Amino acid sequence: MSVKLSIWIRPSQKNVENKTPIFLRIQLNMVRTEYSVGESVTIKEWDNKKQKVKGFSAHAEAINGKIGAIKARALKIYNELLLSGEPFNAHTIKDRLVNGLTKAITFDELMDEYLTKMKSLKGQSYSQPTIIKYRNTQLRVSQFVKKKYKRNYIFLYELDFDFIDGFETFLKTEFNNSNTTCKKHYDRVSKIVRIALNKGYINRFPFSGYKIKLDKTPLVYLTYEEVQKIEAKKFDIDRLEHCRLLALLGCYSGLSFKEMANLEPKHIISSDGEVHWISMVRQKTKRPYRVVLLPQAYQLIQELQKFKKGSRDQSKLIPMFSNQKYNSYLKEIADLCGIQKRLTTHALRKTFTIGIALRQNVSIELISALLGHSSIRVTTDYYAKITDEIMIEGVKNLATQLERFNSKTSKNSNE
Repeated sequence: MSVKLSIWIRPSQKNVENKTPIFLRIQLNMVRTEYSVGESVTIKEWDNKKQKVKGFSAHAEAINGKIGAIKARALKIYNELLLSGEPFNAHTIKDRLVNGLTKAITFDELMDEYLTKMKSLKGQSYSQPTIIKYRNTQLRVSQFVKKKYKRNYIFLYELDFDFIDGFETFLKTEFNNSNTTCKKHYDRVSKIVRIALNKGYINRFPFSGYKIKLDKTPLVYLTYEEVQKIEAKKFDIDRLEHCRLLALLGCYSGLSFKEMANLEPKHIISSDGEVHWISMVRQKTKRPYRVVLLPQAYQLIQELQKFKKGSRDQSKLIPMFSNQKYNSYLKEIADLCGIQKRLTTHALRKTFTIGIALRQNVSIELISALLGHSSIRVTTDYYAKITDEIMIEGVKNLATQLERFNSKTSKNSNE
């Protein structure tokens, strides 16, 4: 493979002096990129055929000398890369012209550096589950590189649209990942790539224009009638009764599984002995979270104390199961209560919003505060989907009522 170096101007980009910038175009195989020489000339001054400034003035000689030096540097970099045996492309040559890099950085090296930072800030800026997710993404990238490139590394300058497109295909074919899971892996890879961009290891974002279409999943939540079914059902088996109370607490508080698990007695405050508040910092957003508890939710917290004796962490207010066991027991409770829905911890949080708060005409601002969202925009994006669900349900109910009315009218006319 041989490199092609050419000098050209861009007439469409004129400055206030009516001058246009000069660029070095680097082309290697089918990949090309441009590097700004840092000089500008008028269109009349430029010799397009000879690729230099016309004439022999001091100004022309200075610019032409600079152009020659930059081309010589680019050619030297190309020859050095060729001798090194490392894979490279036109962008690599440009990166070294811009940054003078003497060492190519791999994706794995930068990911290791970021993971080291995350571990040092564990419990402050990063949680253990987040660190595990980044490790998993690193593993998937490594597996993909081994399969596609037949080696254990990929340099940052090699990343391009084809890489990320192939990575998505790999995740779907090898691990049956959904679009949502692929999007999460993509976000983590992009995070590392943007760090590389900020550090000057690369000079462009290689995935521009790439998008992953997210799956449209139906909203799962309980109607108030279904919540009442769970309230009416009592269990003699402790684990099921314990889980039933936790499920109802999720429905009446909107707390996530993690928030319930992290709740401590100090987080419950009372202003007058009647109104109780939760005051804590949300782990997900790192923002203060202060909301009034519904009386039903506070009562459920009191009832749950009878299960605290066997709890492993006595410092926590609410005795919890593991997330896996909790979701398993929720499925069992749904079956026993005759609820034909996939009941999960997230469905309970949605139940608070849709099945209870929204249907009582609670304002979007209050819903946002009760859910502890970082901004009202998060809630409105979420709220738009909810509104569609309620609209469909409302139209179905209206259609049923009209059918009953028409049936009754027809019956009366026949009499």
